[in-house]
Order: sequence, then C-alpha cells, then structure tokens
Amino acid sequence: MVSAASTLTQTLPEKITERLATRIVDGTYPPGSRLIEATLSQEFGLSHGPIRDALRALQHAGLVTILPYRGAVVTDVTVREIKELYQVRAALVGLRARWIAEDPQRQELVAQVKEPIARMQQLAGRDRAEYTRVALMVNRTLTESVSNHWLRSTLASLMLQTSRYTRLALASPAHQRFSAKQWQYLLLAIESGAGAQAEKIAGALSQATRDEAIKFLEQAMESRTAGAQTADSHTADSRSVSRQAKKPAA
Repeated sequence: MVSAASTLTQTLPEKITERLATRIVDGTYPPGSRLIEATLSQEFGLSHGPIRDALRALQHAGLVTILPYRGAVVTDVTVREIKELYQVRAALVGLRARWIAEDPQRQELVAQVKEPIARMQQLAGRDRAEYTRVALMVNRTLTESVSNHWLRSTLASLMLQTSRYTRLALASPAHQRFSAKQWQYLLLAIESGAGAQAEKIAGALSQATRDEAIKFLEQAMESRTAGAQTADSHTADSRSVSRQAKKPAA
C-alpha cells in the first residue's frame, strides 16, 4: 500500500491546484467565476509559472476552462457530466475497494479510517459541511493507499471534479445518513477481506451519490425556471398596467 504521507511530496503546482479545487468545490468560486493568474500569483506570493500549471491541471480535471483573453473560468455543473463521470467512477471505486479488501496489509488502513467513518455516523444529518469534509478525506485516504499508480492517479483526478457533485448530493440529510451507513458496511467488508462485497457496496454508494446529485440539479433548474417565469409574468403585468395608465380618458 501507498502511505497517505505521500501527500507530503506534492509539488508546488499540485498544492496550489488542491487549494483552488477546494474553493471551487465548497462554492467559494461558483460557476462562471474568473481565476485571474496575476491575482492568484499575488495572493500566494508566487511567480506566474506554478499558478499557470495549477490552472492547467484544473482545466484537465474539468473544473475550469481557459479562454482566450479571459483566462480561467470555473465550469458549470451539468446532469450530463454527472452521468458520464460517475459511470466511470462507480467502476473504479468498486475496483479500489476490492483491491484494498484483498490486500494482506489492509488492517493498517482500516485502523486509519475507522475513527473518521465512526464520526460520520455522528455527523450525518447534523453537520453537512463537516460530514462532507470527512467523507472526502476518507475517500482521499483510500485512493492514496492503492499501490497501482494508474488507478490511484485516475481516481485522484476524477475526485477533483466529482467532489463538487458529492457536495451537492450531501445537501440532503437523508443521503448523509444513507452514505454513513454504507461507509460502515464498506469498512466491515474491507476489514473481513470480502473483496466482491466491498466492490458492490462501493459501486452502489457512488451510483446513489450520482442519483442524489442529479436530483439536486434538476430541482435547482426547475426552481430557476419557475422563478424566471414568475419574473416574466410580473414584467408583463407591469407593462399592461403602464399601457392602461397611458390611455386617454374617454
């Protein structure tokens, strides 16, 4: 297994990428926000090189789009993207869970994540922000433990983008409670070495998160559409009243 201490070897651009990604995920930089290279360079006290590399990494992960004359712009969240991302992610986190469960040295990792997963049971339905933080941390720890470089790097890259959707899904207290139970079941399967069961639980949890994120986005879109229609109706009524007021008296 690869130790979580591997994060200590991150390069400067990787550290900046992680910090900017965190701001995108937690909504500090909402979709459409511009990430200006010069401003970030001044904030972090760095030359433009590491900032530029970090922005390119964010673009590679799908979190920003770099546009001519505008720089990096935070991408929007879409139902289509959720479906495509989680189709891949569900398979990969399932494979990750199986490999960890079948690793003879898994008990070290189990001891590392047991307390955070127990804490998730207490946080579920009570503290969305902290629950999300702990859930993402446990996910990251599992990924960093995988010895296969290709699986580890692919999941790490996917996590930069899917973290935004995980946050949307966990807006639901009911999904937090469901998620907490599934994490507990997954831990038990890994601890007992049940690779097939661990793979099934991890894949199902990823798919449930996908479905909850889609539900959140669709409800948000319906709300925006209803709000726009109401605003249009009010505008039309105002114009009608205005025209009536301007008519000459009979």
